[in-house]
Amino acid sequence: MTPEAPELSTHPETARQKVWSKADLLDVITRSAGATMAVIDRSLSMIYVNDEYARWFGTVPEELVGKTLVEVYGEQDCARFMPFVNRVLSGERVQYQRMLRTPYGFDEWRTICLTPWHNPQGAIDGFITTALDVHELQVTMNALRAANQRLSSHMENSPLAVVEMDHQLQLLHCSQRAVQLLGWLHVAGLEGRLLTDLLAPASMDDSLQQALQRLQSGQESQNRAETCFVRSDGTEVHCEWFNSALTDADGQVTSIMALVQDVSAKIQIARQQHYLANHDSLTGLLNRAAFQGRLEQSLLHARHTEGSVALLFIDLDGFKHVNDAEGHRAGDEVLRIVAQRIASTVRAGDTMARLGGDEFLVMLDHEVTREVTDTIGHRIIDALQQGMTVDGRELRIGASVGVAVYPPLEGDIDALMNRADQAMYAAKRAGKGRLHYAQTA
Repeated sequence: MTPEAPELSTHPETARQKVWSKADLLDVITRSAGATMAVIDRSLSMIYVNDEYARWFGTVPEELVGKTLVEVYGEQDCARFMPFVNRVLSGERVQYQRMLRTPYGFDEWRTICLTPWHNPQGAIDGFITTALDVHELQVTMNALRAANQRLSSHMENSPLAVVEMDHQLQLLHCSQRAVQLLGWLHVAGLEGRLLTDLLAPASMDDSLQQALQRLQSGQESQNRAETCFVRSDGTEVHCEWFNSALTDADGQVTSIMALVQDVSAKIQIARQQHYLANHDSLTGLLNRAAFQGRLEQSLLHARHTEGSVALLFIDLDGFKHVNDAEGHRAGDEVLRIVAQRIASTVRAGDTMARLGGDEFLVMLDHEVTREVTDTIGHRIIDALQQGMTVDGRELRIGASVGVAVYPPLEGDIDALMNRADQAMYAAKRAGKGRLHYAQTA
């Protein structure tokens, strides 16, 4: 039988002066610990249980002492925890979690601790079992584990690449999508490495570096940046980084997370749209609007540097006849050949455009002299007089070129283009296949 608990004095001095025996202290500890406790011998019989243990079975300790584990728990329940019992009887201290039905009818988590009981000779005579209430902790841990699993699943299944770093930009975690997008070989071995070491030098441009530095210093809590790099297979990859910083209670940055989106397709579409908006779809040369923008910049620069700008206005001779006789398909091919031949006559840095129909423009805005304009103008005329083979047929056209130069002519876009146009018509009137200069008024 379990001895009765000793009566404790409520007077402080009396309590301090009382001499406690080991038996009394043991009784106080086991009866008042708030945990179930039992001592089991090697035959799996209970030789001691405390009140809390007996309460779980709706009885008193005296009713359980002497009974075996099978008698108390039943064979099915014993079969579940016997592997732990065998381990403790072999000398191992065992701890595990188990769901138990409380005396009040609720299922709650308990941590079961099994400790070997050694006799004075060191042999194991049995074991001591205790159970501690860890239900709220276990429920919280399970909820946290489930939340982490959901978050991990979202991160892995997100179309965005996820990169998590500490405050020094050392990698803590990255998704498989990040590995694929950023050209890393695999996830293994990345943890602890600096992002600056993992990214290609071209990717860590000023935009991304400065964005991450502002987060590290606490200047910003979130920002964005764009990067571009070329993979080993030559693919150009454009990324948009959405970065955010996590701070502790003192406002110190503890980690940085980046969500990285592949915007290569969007950039490519934007480039195509920009190209189509600024180039002639047939020849690939600049269109009128784009050419006028370049001309405006060149005239502004020439005015500030006392430089010169020359416009060569080119109109094809005999193109209408070819187009009418051979058809629009052949006419389009002739225009493409014309664009290629003009490109072969000008210098690197000179600007070409197709205004529409059979009219072309060339702008010279560096090293502009009469000799240069004469040479390039006559090269164009000579190149376009050469025969062209289109659909197996030999075709011939020509070109008349009008030239307007600022200065001495007015440095206005429309005015300069009109004077070059007028000079081109003067060349046609003079017999075609000629070069004519616009004269000052």
